[in-house]
Amino acid sequence: MPLKLFLNLAIEFGPIIAFLILSEVGNFLFATLIFVILTAAALIVGFIERREVAWFPLIVAVTVIFFGTLTVVFKNPFYIIIKDTLYNGAFALILFAGCFRGKGLLEPLFRGLFAMTEKGWLVLSYRWAVMFALLAISNEIVRMNVPAEQWVYYKGLATLATITFSLYQFRLSKKERLPESSPWGMRIVERK
Repeated sequence: MPLKLFLNLAIEFGPIIAFLILSEVGNFLFATLIFVILTAAALIVGFIERREVAWFPLIVAVTVIFFGTLTVVFKNPFYIIIKDTLYNGAFALILFAGCFRGKGLLEPLFRGLFAMTEKGWLVLSYRWAVMFALLAISNEIVRMNVPAEQWVYYKGLATLATITFSLYQFRLSKKERLPESSPWGMRIVERK
């Protein structure tokens, strides 16, 4: 595996994988502390590597760091668990509002990555609005019915479901791609 690909995967998934593993083998609060530290480190490494901070990873990092810090300071897993409900619920509402107005609000966040038609952005935004709503609702159901140590299993499944859902969206980006994009709708970046 090329070093750059490995680094990108480590930046994107390293903190959550570490959190899930440490929650299973150790203490939930310690796992949360490491999650916060690795999330901050991943944001810094991503900035150094790319010379820019993408909006979506920044939003994710800020919520993890804020709610994770509350969890550790108050020694209460409620905060890191409710983060998923609030974060996913807020994104669902924002994306549904954009779709209602006929705007694919994911375009400003991901136009540097994907080159799609307006219809493609609208469909993608609607699909993610539904996904975020389902994640928020399911997180609340699990949060209210199981202890934090069992919630971690849900978090692992939700993470896998999100990755799978993300990969499935390549079918849309392929179908709704612009002529100047790759066959999968990815924006082609000229190497300097």
